[in-house]
Amino acid sequence: MTPDQINRPAARASLRAAFDAYEAALLRHDIAALDAFFHDAPETLRYGVAELGYGIEAIRRYRAAAAPVHPGRTLRNVVIQTFGEDCGSAACEFVAPDTALIGRQTQTWVRVDGAWRIVTAHVSLLAP
Repeated sequence: MTPDQINRPAARASLRAAFDAYEAALLRHDIAALDAFFHDAPETLRYGVAELGYGIEAIRRYRAAAAPVHPGRTLRNVVIQTFGEDCGSAACEFVAPDTALIGRQTQTWVRVDGAWRIVTAHVSLLAP
């Protein structure tokens, strides 16, 4: 990969749109949409605050049982990076009015059959 392939505007805008759509689905607690953002594969993983999701089936079970996020959740320090046209990462902090903790979220996205999908995700909380 050459430096000019990193953070190309069109790829970055496309990934940002997918990231924003994921966040909107999270705020709506749209379980079907959230599941669809993850790559449908046994290698897909999501490390949550209190769970380890190895494989899409484990991620789906978690999502089906998870409580909705607070509707006042807001993001800050969002960083979107792309590497070529079909691979990228999204990282951010999040805060919500129901906790003093600072959330951190990191996702690796890959474009599969023309659509951005999360292949790895990590969510954690940090005391301020």
